[in-house]
Amino acid sequence: MPKAKSASASKTLGARGASSEPSEASLPIVLGAAELDLLGRALKFLVNVQAAPFGARARREGYTAEEHREGWRLLKLASGEQRPLEHLFVEASSGGVVEGAERMRLLQEVDTFENTWFPRTRAIIRRVVPRERRDGFEAAFFKNLEQQPLGPAVIMSVGTFLRRIEGLARNSDGDAKKVHKVLATRGLNEAKLEQVRELLARLEAGAGAAAQSPRVPAAELERARKEQREALEGLRDWFNDWATTLRQVFPVKAQIQLGLTMLKRTAAAPGEVVEEEPPLDEDDEGAEGEVAGAEPLLG
Repeated sequence: MPKAKSASASKTLGARGASSEPSEASLPIVLGAAELDLLGRALKFLVNVQAAPFGARARREGYTAEEHREGWRLLKLASGEQRPLEHLFVEASSGGVVEGAERMRLLQEVDTFENTWFPRTRAIIRRVVPRERRDGFEAAFFKNLEQQPLGPAVIMSVGTFLRRIEGLARNSDGDAKKVHKVLATRGLNEAKLEQVRELLARLEAGAGAAAQSPRVPAAELERARKEQREALEGLRDWFNDWATTLRQVFPVKAQIQLGLTMLKRTAAAPGEVVEEEPPLDEDDEGAEGEVAGAEPLLG
């Protein structure tokens, strides 16, 4: 029917809009393998470059005390060291990967129920209720009740729908009882209704738990996340700048000690002992050459 088609089209458009990804600033910072590698190598460099003769050689290439302080500043911001603990509590309660994935799974279950039973109920009403009053019956049942796109709004729409179904069972109107009976025989029985009530309760309880977490203004969280992301990018540029410069003046063993170059080792054969790279001595400092498998940090 044209009306049903319109509702379906509206649902499709709404779902497309809801599926768009949230802005980067609204997401918690996740330090993956690449970010942790960057932080580890930058820390190794900042600590070891202070030792002689590394520091003297680096200073001759323009590595100043100001540059050293800038590296530490970027490292601390990029690692989140300076973010208040309250920020982390809020992110854990409302935006963590596990919590977010579970919430989305529950929302999808509720949304599937809505997509299934809203149109079925509408069709059953129009068949069971006598022609002369079915339009009014349908309008009354679905008053201010429309399918919603995937998202928090389905909690309200499905909750209202469940209360309307319960109202059919309590109503003394014969047509209401007929509609309720047909819905039950089609699968919308008490067991199914209870299952959906439990889904809604879990979603509502999650929202309540998030509300009890430390209150941090959204603008403050967004500003802190933006600052940390910018620091990660700044640290990567800073480290690559100095790694490019200093790899040209330090021998490979010194580069490894400073974190400027990483040595990839192939897996040892069963029973084979792979020795660690020996420490740099004075005779090695002037040696130049390549180490197989050495690689710089890529941006």
